[in-house]
Amino acid sequence: MTYTAVFFDLDGTIVDSAPGIFHCFEHTFRMLHREAPSREVMRPFLGPPLTTTFGDILGMSGDELERAIAIYRAEYAAGGAITADLFPGVMDVVRAVRTAGIPVALATSKVETGVRMVLRHFGLEDDFDVLGTASDDDVRSAKADVVRFALDALDEAGADISRVVLVGDRIHDVEGAAIHGVDSVLVQWGYGNKDEWSEATATVSTPSELRQYLGV
Repeated sequence: MTYTAVFFDLDGTIVDSAPGIFHCFEHTFRMLHREAPSREVMRPFLGPPLTTTFGDILGMSGDELERAIAIYRAEYAAGGAITADLFPGVMDVVRAVRTAGIPVALATSKVETGVRMVLRHFGLEDDFDVLGTASDDDVRSAKADVVRFALDALDEAGADISRVVLVGDRIHDVEGAAIHGVDSVLVQWGYGNKDEWSEATATVSTPSELRQYLGV
């Protein structure tokens, strides 16, 4: 399949950020005087916006929800963001797509401040044409919202957005892309599972398979 633009999720797709994310959740639970679940129980926390994790999954609301998010983000900014590693070979795919003349956007539910911190740490600031991120005020946070933002930004720049694919690792990527008629490829090295993979347009197990699928 030839695509006119390719979107990439960040956590679980390009960056193995699980250690830092788990640490930030554990710190948040401690500060809220709650017992932290095991990391296995917290695995579904990898991917959704914080409002979904703390609100919908953990049942927080009001001041407690706001405090939990604030505590998490403060710890994330203090070092959790860079407690991570790049998945080997994925940025080679990103750069191959751009070399082929295909626009590349990031589409992540992580807030822009945190995204820029991660990109700066790994030297990836110049590898994306558009940064589709959650807004720092959480008005834009769902995957569908950041996909829409990236689509609009590329469209305004004159790019062809008639055939777009989102490369991610979780069901939220599939669902957020589908709302806008965007295909999805789930990578098996991330934080998803077989049930989630089955919902995607395609799934790949290695960066070389991804590169082959994208035709670059």
